[in-house]
Parts: sequence; C-alpha cells; structure tokens
Amino acid sequence: MSNARRWYIYLVSAISLQAVTWAIIALLRNLTLFGINRSAVAFQVAVLVMGLPVFLIHWLWGERLADKEKTERSNSLRRLYLYGVMAALLGPFLTNLYDLIRRLFKESNPFQSRAYERLSNGDAIIYHLIAIIVLGLLWFYLQRVTSENSKAVPETGGAATIRRLYVLGFSAAGLTMVTIAVIHLLRWIMLQFGRHIVYNSSLSVGLTNELTRIIIGLPLWLIFWRWAQHLYEGQNDEERNSALRKFYLYSAVFIGAIDVIGWSAAILAEYLGKLIGAGASSGDIRTALPIIIGGGLLWFFHAFMLRGDAQYEENTRQAGVRRLYAYLIAAIGFSALLIGLTGVVTGIIQPIDDRDLLAYALSGIMVGLPVWLIPWRQLEGQATETGVKGDDARESTARKIYLYFFIFVATMTALSSSVYIVYRLIDMVLGGDVPTFNQLGEAIALIIIASGVWLYHSSILRGERDLAEDARLKKLQTMRFVFVSAQEGRFEQRLLDEIRENIPELDIIPIWLSAEQSRKNAETLEILQNAELIIGPWDIVLTGGIDGSVAQNIAKAITSSPARKLLSPTWHEGWDWAGVTPWQDEKLVTQTIFALKQLLAGKQIKVHRPMGAGTITLIVIGVFFLLLLVGVPIFFFF
Repeated sequence: MSNARRWYIYLVSAISLQAVTWAIIALLRNLTLFGINRSAVAFQVAVLVMGLPVFLIHWLWGERLADKEKTERSNSLRRLYLYGVMAALLGPFLTNLYDLIRRLFKESNPFQSRAYERLSNGDAIIYHLIAIIVLGLLWFYLQRVTSENSKAVPETGGAATIRRLYVLGFSAAGLTMVTIAVIHLLRWIMLQFGRHIVYNSSLSVGLTNELTRIIIGLPLWLIFWRWAQHLYEGQNDEERNSALRKFYLYSAVFIGAIDVIGWSAAILAEYLGKLIGAGASSGDIRTALPIIIGGGLLWFFHAFMLRGDAQYEENTRQAGVRRLYAYLIAAIGFSALLIGLTGVVTGIIQPIDDRDLLAYALSGIMVGLPVWLIPWRQLEGQATETGVKGDDARESTARKIYLYFFIFVATMTALSSSVYIVYRLIDMVLGGDVPTFNQLGEAIALIIIASGVWLYHSSILRGERDLAEDARLKKLQTMRFVFVSAQEGRFEQRLLDEIRENIPELDIIPIWLSAEQSRKNAETLEILQNAELIIGPWDIVLTGGIDGSVAQNIAKAITSSPARKLLSPTWHEGWDWAGVTPWQDEKLVTQTIFALKQLLAGKQIKVHRPMGAGTITLIVIGVFFLLLLVGVPIFFFF
C-alpha cells in the first residue's frame, strides 16, 4: 500500500471514529439526563448516520489490506493510528473516571461553568459512566487489534518507537499524578500537627482530589511501567538500545533532583538566616518538605532503575542521553554556586545590612557546590581518558554546549557589567554624581566571578584542543596514505591539492596509473600492500578502469589491500549511481575532504549537508521561541 493511501485511510478513520464516539456519548447523555433537545439530538443522529458508515468503510478497507499483506500490520503509520487513537480514547476515559470517583466521594464544585458540575451526584455518576463505558469498549477493541498485530508481526523500528511513546507517555502521566498526590497528602498529614502558622493557597490541600489522584494514577503508572519493564527485560535488543527509555528515566531523575536541590536550598537559607540574625522566616517548612520527600522518592526510584539497566551495555545514543543528564545536573549546581558566590563577593566589596540576601547566597554555595562537583568530577574523569571512550566524552555535543554556554554567560555578564561601570564614569565626567564604591560593588563582583568562569572553561577547551591535536598528529605520523587515480585529470589534481592544503600534516603518496607507472608495477604493488588508507576515484578498483588505464593486478591489489579505502563517486558517461546526488567537481572535492576528516577522527562517515534557507529559518524561529520561553518567566519574576 502506498503511503498516500495509508494516510488517507487512517486519517479518515481516526477523524470519523472520534466524531462517532462523542456523538454516541452526547446522544446517550441527552436521552438519559438532559431531556430530548430536538436540535442537539438531530445533530448527533446526523453525525452517527453519516460518520459510522464512513468509519466502517475506511477501517474495514485498511483491515482487508492488512490481511492481504502481512508486512502491512507492522507498518509505522498503522501503529501510529492504533496507538494514537487508543491514547485519544484513554485520556478522556481517565478524566471521566477521575470525576466519577470524586463524585463517589460526594465532591463537587458548584462554581465550575461545566454543566455536569451542577448535576446531582446520582446524575453525575450516570453522566461519567456513559463516557467510561463507550470509551472503554472502543479502547478494548483497538487494544485487541494491536495485540493481534504484535503477535503476527513483532514491532520493530518506527512501530516500536510509537509503542514506546504510548507506553512511557501514560507511565509518565500516572507517575505525575502519584507524585503530586504524595506531596499533597504528606502536606495534609503535616498540617494535622503543630500550629497552622500560615494559611494560604500553597498550604491548602483537597484530600478528596489527592485520594482520587492516587486511585487513578497508581494503577495507571504500575500497568504501563510494568509493560515497559517487561519489554525491556525481554530478549529484544532493540528495546535495550532505546534512547527513549533512557530519556524517560533521566528526565524523572532530573525533575526529582531539581525539586530536592531547589527546596533544600530554600530551607537551608531560612535556617542560615536565623543563625546570622536575619529577618523572621516568612515561610512554612510544610510547604517545602513534602516536595523534597516526593522529589527524593522520584529521584531514588528512577536512579535505582538506571543502576539496574547498567548491566546492559550502552549504545552511543543512550550514552549521549546519560551525558546530557549529567551536564544538566552539573549546570544547575554550578549556576546555584555562581549565584551564591555573587552574593558573597558583593557583600564583601559592598557591605550591606541585608542578612537575608547573605543567607540565600550561603545556601546557594552550600547546595550548589556538591551538586556541581560530584557529576563534574565524573565527567572530567571521562574526558581525560585515553582511547575511544575519552574521545567520545570530549567530543560530545552536551559537553560542548555546557562549556560554551558558561563561556557565553561569563562574556555577556562581564560585558554588561563593564558597560555599567564605564557608563557611570562617563556620566561623572559629564557632570553627573560621582559613583560610590558601594554603587559599583555588584558590577565589580560580577566581573570578577565572570572572569574566573571564563578563564576556567576556556582553559578546559584549550587543553582538549591541544590534546586532540597531539593525538591527531601522532596518528598521522605513523600512518601511510596513498592517493591513486587512473588519470591525472582536473578533478583528481584538484582533490590531491585540496587534501594537502586542508591536512598539511598528511604525508600522502600519489600514484598515477599511467603507462609510465605500469613499468614500475612491482613498486606500486608494494606501496598499495603496505598502505593504511587508499584515496581515489571509484574506478581504480575496476579492472581496466574507464579508459583501460588500470591494470588487472593493480585493481586486485587495491581491493585485496588491508588498507581502508575512501572512494569518490565520480561521474562518467553511461555510469550512474543509485541513491547518490550528482555533485559538481568542487562539491565532490568538499565531500571527499569532509569524509577524510571524519575517517581520520575515527567517526562514521556522513554526508556533509550545508544548511539551506529553510533550516536557517527554522533555527531562527526556534531561537526566538526559546528566548520567549526563557524571557517571559524572567520578566514576570524580576
């Protein structure tokens, strides 16, 4: 089946099924609860009369095609339809179940604008049961279809990724509900003891809502998490190599760590403030402590699961996700440390009688230092290793982003603080007030700290560049490179010149397979046999070449040589390459040089694709939205 036909069948099936489903639910609710509203009933019946045949025709069409072709059952688009529609049914099923349980607890909100909130408990139960039964039956049917498909054709590739998104997505939803409920229930228990010092929205807890969250969220999380564990512990290596599972686990650990670190720092600041005689505490520990406990449980459980996963070997993507998590934790700790240092240095340069700020600065240092130092020492240890693991750690994208991010922040901080100082001095020269040392204290503190951050991270990058360059030179000096070409044409000479210009350290031996070269056949064979890398156009391995200049023994020597071969897909009349874009000579030279550099760096060879106008536009839009995402909260709070 063509993709266009699949998209048509499954898109129409999904839309028509949703329309029919909610028409049935609305019709049953109208007939049993709200009385017969002629206009509403007419519309719902019309949707059923027209929508149900459309759904059945297209769904049965898709099923018939899947029965004819076994591979159709494992198609990613079919799995996207099945898991997507099941998710669209399960979401509102859980929402109605949540509201139903609240009503069983006789909990309602008369101030809500939704019609069912104003129903009596008995009517509300019927209202939600109708949706639960209809949605549950349809979900059960599609679940059986999906299960039968999985038994007939195991899910691999894109189909397995869609299933992981479905399983881990609902596992995350259940986990979120359980975590929030645990935090609120702990807060409710704490409120039963001691004096109610503070009465505000942050301490108010609806016990019914939290019990309902537990009743819904705990089974939801256990069912889907056990499903994910069963898949992971099976014999399928694809599940163990999934980066999505690692992303899920590290995200949970990261969120738990953020909660523990942030609120621990807040509590520590309160107690430090009391020790140094700061103002009276304005908070209640019962606000922070449940979040610390809930976040700690989240952190501990998923860190334990990651330790269990460590018995299986990581692939490159999984290692990348692990590094990303470690660098994020290190970045959070280092940011807290820098904020604390800024407060302390400012207090030294510019003495102020604000002990609350000093308490928060000290708590930032005390919490941020270990949170940064522990993962950072591990990451630095990995980056200083020799061999492939050390190279991967030093060249990881997460590490580059981390180092350059703090260099960028340090540069911008020092620049803005310097501008402020120069502005105050120029203003003074032009007749303004003379700035006091206290007024410039914070700017001076920021410049001192930013300079230290810039120097530290720049020295790391400089050391890694020197280390990589030394390793590269040693590798090049011990390797024998041979450039072979059937003819000394314009492209071949240009390629050889560009290699020598871009990689001057490369000692490369050129061999032109001309009639004169054939007289030195024995010497050529010896060079090819001892080479470690052979570079040239593809036709050097073709007996006779394109124009008969490649002798049979030369072509055989090249193919049998233990050297690594890097061939350029040059174009000749009557010869075509499947799956390779025709390049002009200049672009082909660029691609060959790029591939050679990747090969020398020990990386997998990939095509060099310069960014087009569309990609650049998307990056600009992405940066704009990222700035909005970061800037709006900063503007709101500060």
